[in-house]
Amino acid sequence: MYVCMEKRPNQIKMIPCIKCKQDMPELRKTQYGYNFCVNCSTVGTRRAIIVQKGTGDHTWNETLIVEEEDFMKYLKQEEQERKNKL
Repeated sequence: MYVCMEKRPNQIKMIPCIKCKQDMPELRKTQYGYNFCVNCSTVGTRRAIIVQKGTGDHTWNETLIVEEEDFMKYLKQEEQERKNKL
């Protein structure tokens, strides 16, 4: 028995983004809780700071994952500490 299956494009309900007013999938809001589209997202770069802790034979490294803004503050603080040591 042969069944003809008609191909239909997926119909995704679109709603306007609250920031740019462009269309975005409604599921982005209902399922994930975002009121804005991917293009308006403010997700930024994350950076890693390696910290060595302990002394002698009992040392270990920890990796801190921070936002770009916090990483830049860390770099400025490190630079200031180096200047103070001179």
